[in-house]
Amino acid sequence: MSLWRIRITMSDDPNSQALLSEALAGQRVWALLMSPRQTEITGDVIIELPRDDGLGALLSELHMISPQVFVSSVDRPPSLAAARPLRTGAPAAALPG
Repeated sequence: MSLWRIRITMSDDPNSQALLSEALAGQRVWALLMSPRQTEITGDVIIELPRDDGLGALLSELHMISPQVFVSSVDRPPSLAAARPLRTGAPAAALPG
């Protein structure tokens, strides 16, 4: 399984946040950090995908929310090797951030 870091800058409104929750539903989320900036919000998320071919579909969903989506692969640090994801399939809004 691969870990991916995704950064998305989107409008700070309930609809955009709901779309992000929908896009992340069913994903294994290891970290989620939301940082408000005036009328925008930047979300940094680390997800685990069982197959890398699912990354394209997820990025397509995220690009429907915002044109500013950046992705990079993440090496699994030792602290994550024994850890569990924050959620698997729960709404992103339920995550602390």
